[in-house]
Amino acid sequence: MAAALRGYVENANGRAFAGLARNLFGNVRLDFSTADEEKSRMVSAMLGACRLTRLEADRHVVFGEHVTAGPNDPDAIKLLVQTEGSALFAQGGLYAPVSQNALVIYDPRRPYMLTNSTPVRQLLLQLPRHALPHAAVERLKRPFITHAEHDGMCRILLSLMDSTMHEIDHLDEARRLSVGQTMIDLVRAMMGAGLPQARPVVNPLDLLLQRIKEFIDIHLARPDLSVATIARRMGCSVRYIYRAFEVEGLTPSDYIWDLRLQRAAAQLQDAGGYAGEISGIAFALGFSSSAHFSRAFRHRYGISPSQWRKARIFVGSVR
Repeated sequence: MAAALRGYVENANGRAFAGLARNLFGNVRLDFSTADEEKSRMVSAMLGACRLTRLEADRHVVFGEHVTAGPNDPDAIKLLVQTEGSALFAQGGLYAPVSQNALVIYDPRRPYMLTNSTPVRQLLLQLPRHALPHAAVERLKRPFITHAEHDGMCRILLSLMDSTMHEIDHLDEARRLSVGQTMIDLVRAMMGAGLPQARPVVNPLDLLLQRIKEFIDIHLARPDLSVATIARRMGCSVRYIYRAFEVEGLTPSDYIWDLRLQRAAAQLQDAGGYAGEISGIAFALGFSSSAHFSRAFRHRYGISPSQWRKARIFVGSVR
């Protein structure tokens, strides 16, 4: 059965399971060997900055050697709760059995392997990296493991994740965002135990905006750079990207195009002025055509790119 999109909820059954897993979790490889892949089921939904997934599958192995290999792969910390079955999680020289109601928080940037030795049911929560304190992320050089039997905060989070999946079709956007933030707060509390609290609390949206701008700066030349692409890389919803830009007073798309025009204006100062070179600057900054570039440039600066170049306007006037 092919993966389906129902609003903000994604589903996959059978052989579509592995494909949706790669799409949502990054460059993971699943090996079912002789097990029955058709028994696989997955339901996944965005909760503001988080993604919550419930899955069940026959025994299989997950290889996460290069999870964030590409710019479109989600850069998120992962939290796994085993609700049924047994598994073995291996990362950073640590081999940890994962039994029922065990919780594992790990950094998928670091290679890992999850061996599900029996049929399993699992809940998986993805949190944007910026949502956790730096000290907590540094702590994930090795996985953070706890168990609901011994950790009250773990029991609360497990219960919230499970009940959310049962009610997911009945939650509006505001409630999904609120639940996602509550889950982030619970994870921060669990991981913050024993960590120094000297640093002031930083607004997660401020950190997210900083990381978005860094990502845009690196990938500005990509014609397909979009809000959806950025959201996937940041591991959060499109709506959350827009929320991060509210302090800027403009949309993410406006920011991208304005930055492209600023770069173009600066580069035109050193350009020879002939059409081919101006077109080269436009294409190198992600514009789809010379005409598109000229229209946008004239709208932004009031003159054409060639007139700007000839006037040799001092770059400091570019705001």
